[in-house]
Amino acid sequence: MNKSLLRLSIVFALVLCFEMSSLVSQTQAAAATFKVNTDTINVRSKPGTQYSTIGKLKRDQIVSVLEQKNNWSKITYGKGYGWVYSQYLKPNTWTGYVNGTSLNLRKTTSTKSTSLAYLAKGTSLTVEGIQGSWLKVYVPSKKLRGWVSSKYVSKKAEPVKTTPVPNNSLGTYYNIASSLNVRSAPTLSGKVLFTITKNTTVQLLEKNGTWGKIKSSNGTGWASLTYLSKNKVTVPVSTPLNSFVKGKVIVLDAGHGGQDPGTSGKENFEKSLSLKTTEAVSTLLSQAGAKVILTRESDTYLTLEQRVAISEKYNAHAFISIHYNAAGSTSSGIMSFYYKSSKDLQLAKSIQEGMIGSTNMKDLGVRYGNFHVIRENDQAATLLELGFLSNPSEEKRISSATFQSQVSQGIFTGINEYFKNNR
Repeated sequence: MNKSLLRLSIVFALVLCFEMSSLVSQTQAAAATFKVNTDTINVRSKPGTQYSTIGKLKRDQIVSVLEQKNNWSKITYGKGYGWVYSQYLKPNTWTGYVNGTSLNLRKTTSTKSTSLAYLAKGTSLTVEGIQGSWLKVYVPSKKLRGWVSSKYVSKKAEPVKTTPVPNNSLGTYYNIASSLNVRSAPTLSGKVLFTITKNTTVQLLEKNGTWGKIKSSNGTGWASLTYLSKNKVTVPVSTPLNSFVKGKVIVLDAGHGGQDPGTSGKENFEKSLSLKTTEAVSTLLSQAGAKVILTRESDTYLTLEQRVAISEKYNAHAFISIHYNAAGSTSSGIMSFYYKSSKDLQLAKSIQEGMIGSTNMKDLGVRYGNFHVIRENDQAATLLELGFLSNPSEEKRISSATFQSQVSQGIFTGINEYFKNNR
C-alpha cells in the first residue's frame, strides 16, 4: 500500500469513528428509561427470537431504550447494544421541559405530521417513550399526548425571562352618566364601539383634551372625561310619579343555574345572562317601591318545584321567569309565554309590549307555553325568552350593556303597565 493510500485510509477511519461517536452520543442523549416488568428477559443481538442471546435482564432493572421497532426495543447493553421484547418493559417516565422558544407537539414522528399544539418554553412534559430522535410525551397543562423533537427537551427547566408589563393606567374611574358611548377616536365623529352603563368600572389609559382613552370589560376606546369620576354614583331610591308597582310583591326567576347552564352561545351561558338581566330588573322595581324576591341571587341550582314554592310562599302578585333562547343560527326575536289566559295572559302581553318598545327587537309575540313554573303557579306568571344565543350576531347584541339596559327597562315598563290596569 503506498503512503498516499495509507493516509487516505487513516483519515477515512478517523472521520467514520467521529461520526459514529457523534451518532451514539446523540442517540444516548435522547434515550428514555424503562423498567423490566418480568422475572427475566433475554437480550438478543438483533430484533427477533431467531437471533442469538447475548445476555439477560432481571425484574425492575432499568434500561435506556434508544429505539423502538415493531415489538422490539433497542437498549444500551454493556459497551454496546442489544434488543429486548418491548412488552416486557414499562416506561420509567421522567419529567422534561421545553427549552426552545416554541415547540410543536406532533401527532406522529415527522416534521410534516399534524401539529397538535405549540408548547411554550418551560412547558412541563412527561416523557413516556422514544423513537429515534423523537420523544413520546404527555403534556399535563394541555391534556394532550404526542411527539416532540428530543433536542428541544431538557431535564432541567430553564428560567423563562419575562418582560414586566408597564402599568399605564392613570387610575380607576366610574361612568356617572346613565349611558356613555365609547368611541374609536377622541371626537364626537368617532365610531361608537360600545356603550357602558352607570357606575361601570374603567381604567383610564390616556388623556387627550376633554377625552379619555379607557379600558373596560367590553374593550378599549375613547369617552368624554366629563362623565368619568373617581367615585361611584349613589343612586337614590325613588318612586316614579307613575309607579304602579309600589308595594307589590314580585318574584323574579333567573332561569337555570348551577349544574344546569341552560343553552349557550359562543361567549355566554344562558344561566349567567338571565341572572344579569334579572338583577337589572330587580334594581328598577326596587327603586319604584316594589318588594322584589329573587329565586336565586348567584350561580346556584333550584328545581322547578322550588321556584314555584317561592312564588307561593310570598303570595306574589306576579312571577316572571327570565330566559334566553336557542334554535337555528339565524333565529331572532323576543317572545313571552302564558299558561292560563285568565291568570297569565295580560301580564305576558304587557311585558312583551314593553320589551319590544324599548329594544325594537323582532316581535315573536305572546304564546301558550306548558312550562312547569307557570303551569303550577297559582300567581300571575309569565316566562320570557329574550333572544337567541344560537344566533352569533344576536348573541353579541343581547349580551351587550346597551341591550341589557333596554330590555330590563322594557320588562319594568311592562310590569308597571300591567299593575296600572290591574290595581
